[in-house]
Amino acid sequence: MRSLTLGRIREIDVKVHPTFGLVGLWIIYHWGFVEGGGLTSILYGTVLLACVFSFVLLHEFGHSVMAQHYGIRVHDITLVPFGGIARLEQLPSRPRSEALIAIAGPAINVAIAFAMLPLIVILGILRGFDSVGDYLLDLDRIAPGGLLIYLFLTNIMIVLFNLLPAFPMDGGRLVRAGLSVIIGRERATRIAVGLGVTAAVGIAGVGLWWQDFVLPLIAVFVVVAAYGESRVVRLEEAMRRLRVGQFAVWDRGGVTADDPLSFALGGGLRDVAVTDHGQVVGMIWRNDLLQMLNGGVGNRSVGDVMDRDVVTVDVDDSVYDVQQQMQQSHRWAMPVTEDGQYRGIFTADRFIHVYRYLNAQSPERRRIGEFAGVVSGLFRAPGR
Repeated sequence: MRSLTLGRIREIDVKVHPTFGLVGLWIIYHWGFVEGGGLTSILYGTVLLACVFSFVLLHEFGHSVMAQHYGIRVHDITLVPFGGIARLEQLPSRPRSEALIAIAGPAINVAIAFAMLPLIVILGILRGFDSVGDYLLDLDRIAPGGLLIYLFLTNIMIVLFNLLPAFPMDGGRLVRAGLSVIIGRERATRIAVGLGVTAAVGIAGVGLWWQDFVLPLIAVFVVVAAYGESRVVRLEEAMRRLRVGQFAVWDRGGVTADDPLSFALGGGLRDVAVTDHGQVVGMIWRNDLLQMLNGGVGNRSVGDVMDRDVVTVDVDDSVYDVQQQMQQSHRWAMPVTEDGQYRGIFTADRFIHVYRYLNAQSPERRRIGEFAGVVSGLFRAPGR
């Protein structure tokens, strides 16, 4: 289901998922019928939930801004009935960056709670509260004071819930970051996912005991998210172990800058490396060739149209590192060298062969091919 874009902040799209409409139905049901307050109660619930999801949005921006600090692109933040989801271009691979990105979200809510604390104290003085219990009794009042107390406690609950040591909550990411230093990221992820599933079972059990249908749904979301990211991490680790030379298309040596452009088309419409005594000096992109074919190549040479801003990779570089370079440089293809000499080319199409290889090597990765669509989306525009 396509999400609706509300706006763009710090190069991050803010979206709301269509299922978010369930929140509106719940407001009408809870404050309109269960509480029996009529229109006034519904308006109160609307304001309250709007403030709550504003805090959730700020929480996700805490993660997102910290991710941007570490050079990780954030595609968007989407509000769903259970909270918010920040979609990063890639997962933080270093324990320190993952820990700081994870803690940045709860830190925002802690800051908001501290900012509200003086107002809470003043409210208590004016109302003559003697204990914490007096504040809790005021929660059900449809009044500014009750709203203030509710929102203060909401930020505290967001912090406590997200710091549960269970993946994919922020606390689980902190656990994984800490364990990664000792036992490696893949094993640390398995432990964190196990903790997440255990927590989800507990949340579902509490929901059934309280006859609260929301908690079991949250538990399902936790399990699905935990296993989804676990598969991504396993894929990343497998790609780190593979060398790009295994999957490169070995070439006859490319073309030279002095060759006529028609010579570059000899092997068909494709990305072609331009070499000089075996060293890569440029690239001709197939989308550029396609445009030139429409106007005729004439007497033009390869050197007239080649892209001299070339990035090469070595045969011993990992497939994962090459994929990251392709993303960062916005290249559809990478020339592959060995000891500085051109050997072949690795294109985004070759990832299909990588996934097939992984599927053949490990039964537990038989569904990893679905991730191919994600990676393909990273390289939608061929060439420059």
